[in-house]
Amino acid sequence: MTQLPLSLTKLTPDDVLELHDIYSDPGTWRHLPSGRHTDIAATRALVERSMTSQERYGLGQWAARLSTDVSDALPAGTLVGAGGVTMLDIEVWNLGYRLHPAAWGRGFATTLARAGLDAAHDKFPSIPVTARALSNNPASSAILDKLGLTLVWRGASEVTPDAAPTAGLERVIYADRAISESLLAEVIALG
Repeated sequence: MTQLPLSLTKLTPDDVLELHDIYSDPGTWRHLPSGRHTDIAATRALVERSMTSQERYGLGQWAARLSTDVSDALPAGTLVGAGGVTMLDIEVWNLGYRLHPAAWGRGFATTLARAGLDAAHDKFPSIPVTARALSNNPASSAILDKLGLTLVWRGASEVTPDAAPTAGLERVIYADRAISESLLAEVIALG
């Protein structure tokens, strides 16, 4: 799928090395340094989760490559990030995106997130789409606001998976519709 100037393709094992360059870059994790992938196994696991979502539900994250030259530093074909939606175990879509810092501020995250939101609505309109961000990342919240998602929660969760890098940090959760308190509690507990 092409969302100018991005070409979006399913994440595959062939993307792991290039994607790891982005996910291991400290600049990419300015808002959550502890989330940085220090081992390529973490990037492989991310791709595998996306592929599982794709196989089971028809949607997963996409590799986002430039379809045109943007600058000398960002020529056509460059992998600038990944994003879209993945189905969580709690039967809710998770909208997410991560871009190389050189690609920030160009509207790519909005384009990528919009494509994911639209695809989720087309594929399974009855399933809520949620997005989680750190409150210290106002650019991410601005994108979610621009997409028309609603802030449904702000706070720090006491309950997160073991070793979740977001434990104790103030986060925000957005949704494309009202969600039940029990579903919200499950999303909060994901970290």
